[in-house]
Amino acid sequence: MESLWHFIHGGGFVMYPLLALSLAAIVVIVERLIAFRQFGAIPRGLLSSVIDLCRKNRLDEALHKCRGESGPLAACLATVLEHRSQPTREVERLVEEVGQGFFMRLERLLPVLDTTTTCAPLLGLLGTIVGMIGAFNAIAAQQHHGSNDSVLAGVGEALYATATGLIVAVICFAAYNYFAARLRTITSETEQGVTRLINVLTELHHQERHHQDAGGEAESLLKEAQTGGIPKATRA
Repeated sequence: MESLWHFIHGGGFVMYPLLALSLAAIVVIVERLIAFRQFGAIPRGLLSSVIDLCRKNRLDEALHKCRGESGPLAACLATVLEHRSQPTREVERLVEEVGQGFFMRLERLLPVLDTTTTCAPLLGLLGTIVGMIGAFNAIAAQQHHGSNDSVLAGVGEALYATATGLIVAVICFAAYNYFAARLRTITSETEQGVTRLINVLTELHHQERHHQDAGGEAESLLKEAQTGGIPKATRA
């Protein structure tokens, strides 16, 4: 504990904002890990299972399955199934509204890590400059006192601040890239899943209309045959 306090105290006044940034970064990283686990889940096999149920015309069961899962993919798929009777453009608008709610929650506080990544090395550089100024002042003063302790203290202050700034920046940079990559993956998988489900439902709708048109034409021909009529296509 004494060595840690000596390290912080030896780095000069710059160490205190660096310490505050590092504590804030730790809080944000832990909070984001929890948030991504809560709001960024992509259930394995959900999309293929829902599409399979839709192809079997078990749409209510597919909707129930989506509602039983968490995350943006499940919520967006459920929105598509709930509003499947509406035009595609309207369904896409509703899906975008639902998805943006999740993506905004996942992106929240990430700018704190990005800002810390930029500010920490600059604060470390500031500490380096202040420490070197103190070292040069000590060099000038040692000519009168004959001691190198002040010089070493100034150099130590510069090195402590630089090392701390770089450590904080590296940790925040890695964490920010990790969360940003996960957010991009979640967004792309959600958009791809929604597009595939809309395409499947559109295909099923076209097939259903084709069967209905074919059935109606066959029924019309049957009625004309029963009443002795001659189909227009066969008239001379």
